[in-house]
Amino acid sequence: MPLVVIGLMLGIGFFLLWHMPRPKVTGNAAKMGLRVDVIIPARNEAHRIAPLLESLRLQTFYPQNVLVVDDGSTDDTAAIARRFGANVASAGPRPEGWNGKTWACWQGVQKSDGDLLVFLDADTWLAPDGLEALVDTYLQQGGLLAVQPYHVTQRFYEQFSAFFNIVLMASINAFTPFGDRLAPGGAFGPCMVCSRADYLRVGGHRAVRTKVIEDIPLGKRFLREGLLVRCRAGRGILSFRMYPGGFGEMLEGWSKGFGYGALAVRPWATILVSAWITACFSISVSLLKQALNDPLSAEMLARLALYLVGAGQVFWMLRRIGRFQAWVAPLFFVPLFFFGLVMLRSSIMTYVLGRVRWKGYEISTNHHTRGAP
Repeated sequence: MPLVVIGLMLGIGFFLLWHMPRPKVTGNAAKMGLRVDVIIPARNEAHRIAPLLESLRLQTFYPQNVLVVDDGSTDDTAAIARRFGANVASAGPRPEGWNGKTWACWQGVQKSDGDLLVFLDADTWLAPDGLEALVDTYLQQGGLLAVQPYHVTQRFYEQFSAFFNIVLMASINAFTPFGDRLAPGGAFGPCMVCSRADYLRVGGHRAVRTKVIEDIPLGKRFLREGLLVRCRAGRGILSFRMYPGGFGEMLEGWSKGFGYGALAVRPWATILVSAWITACFSISVSLLKQALNDPLSAEMLARLALYLVGAGQVFWMLRRIGRFQAWVAPLFFVPLFFFGLVMLRSSIMTYVLGRVRWKGYEISTNHHTRGAP
């Protein structure tokens, strides 16, 4: 592939992640007198729910209800939640056709009475003014506010999540130079804020109950009802650490639905992200080939320069998306090839085998791949 073409395709990455606004505190939340309920679906989260519950106790704007919906945990999730003062409700037996998270979220709404619903994954945590920023930003325009947390990594294997984070943020097409003037292709699942009335109007999690990943189809339901969907980046407001349970948990988690998710957003966004990924692969492979064949040529210098541009771009992306180790950007081809292998695995599991695994459950993807409701 000509270097000029690769360079143009690399430039797509700057377009897709041009501007990444974050929720901001404006002081409106305290004035509105809304009852805010935080709903946390949880299954075997004893090893990671404490930071979220502790952060909720330290908020500048405190919710009226923090409800942990225990989806059949076999560990101390419920006991830890009560220790931090949260209310705990059992999700109860799951009807056939529901996936775990959608059932827990739906049950949480039924067992709460807040005007405003804030759904948070158990592996997230908030800055002291985080909840106030979420509510204030939601109140500016209503609809659905979805925030992708800032990904905090610690161990070596977690660095291999780099390209999943980039692709997830880029493919939602919410961070282009057009901003909110361009409707996103869905929403982010770890943090969603909406009114109870709007949630019930679109059918809530019940309407996407069969989905392995519910965020994209739920966001689309809001859009189809004429409601605004805004996606924001969580840096400085909301963070999470994904898959602290080890490499196997990370592999299972990213394989769970990424193959489907890549095809569920806007087609043009999928095409652009695919072109950018192709450019990253091309420049990595071509640089290696040139180094083996003729490492002292001008062609080698040109390919090396383009690779360094790609590395700089990955660094620019990751510093706004998460906290990754210093080696990830200059050696971006390592997490890139891991991304490619997991995408292949996810696609085979989703479209060929028709089943994925997550948190001890085997989930059918046959109905999941027939299109969002």
